[in-house]
Amino acid sequence: MKKICTSLIVLAFLLIGFSRASAQSFNAGLTVGPTFCQVDGDSYAGFHQLGFTAGAFVNLPFDDYLSAQMELKYSLLGAHSSDREVNEFYYNPYSLRLHYAEVPLMLRYNMGLFRMDFLTLEAGVSADVRLRATEDVDGDYQITTSRWNVFSMTANAGVHLAINEHLGVGARFMYSVVPIRFTGNPGWFYNQYYNKVVQITLTYNINSPLR
Repeated sequence: MKKICTSLIVLAFLLIGFSRASAQSFNAGLTVGPTFCQVDGDSYAGFHQLGFTAGAFVNLPFDDYLSAQMELKYSLLGAHSSDREVNEFYYNPYSLRLHYAEVPLMLRYNMGLFRMDFLTLEAGVSADVRLRATEDVDGDYQITTSRWNVFSMTANAGVHLAINEHLGVGARFMYSVVPIRFTGNPGWFYNQYYNKVVQITLTYNINSPLR
């Protein structure tokens, strides 16, 4: 996993370097922030698993309002039991940690046409590679990587608020469109597992003002 994380860092800097070399047409930057996660399909509910995401992006403007963005990120997702589930419903204490390398492709629309150029709407999909998975059930810690699919895909929708010419804050809702785990039971949605994530990020644009 250390080799994979090192490769992600190298690729992130290559993305930034490519953008800087093509500064007339590309923007680039860094992003980092917390993730609030749960997994649909298990017995636990609520965004109780706190993780984080970090990575880099390149942005290609098409015109004054529309742009495309590619990102390369590491994200820690998963699920966690709540105190109520354990104390009132007698569920076993549970923690799931899923480590992913993610490549989101986003279409972004700046609201400058409506005199809100500080606000950008975005939507897209992410190709995800599971790096590692661990579960802790009632104190029994296990590495369960083989139970979770290596490849998955996530739909993303969000907003981005520009703070100044380089800094911004983003919020995204993310949901798996390809299951992260198959149970072996018949059916597609109700018998599978899906990531469900709220992500908050701080973004820093290196080349030019970020919208």
